[in-house]
Amino acid sequence: NFSSATVCRMVQSNVEGELDKRGGKNFGPPGGKKMMVFFDDLSMPLINEWGDQPTLEIVRQLIEDGGFCFLEKDKRGDFKTCEDLEYVACMQMPGGGRNDIPARLKRHFFMFNVILPSVVSINDIFGQML
Repeated sequence: NFSSATVCRMVQSNVEGELDKRGGKNFGPPGGKKMMVFFDDLSMPLINEWGDQPTLEIVRQLIEDGGFCFLEKDKRGDFKTCEDLEYVACMQMPGGGRNDIPARLKRHFFMFNVILPSVVSINDIFGQML
């Protein structure tokens, strides 16, 4: 889950924590499987004083370049390739503390808007269960 307190290192650590080394600088999900990465509340990270959202830039780098740089001191600057990952994200409409996401990240997703159903529709759907 993204929040206004989410930083780049947290995103990278969460993704890296689920990956195994495959050889060289290549990493992927265990057992040669594919992994779905779900980014929840993509509109929440704060915008810095320069108008950037560094947290979302690390997400964009992961999607575009297929990985990110090592954080360990002895390998800092080397690129870590993350294989067999697929991405899904969700967010609410910008406004009220939620920010729009950069177009450079937005272009990687198929987007659609789901509106809340009316009270009548909710009662028709869930009325039997309640």
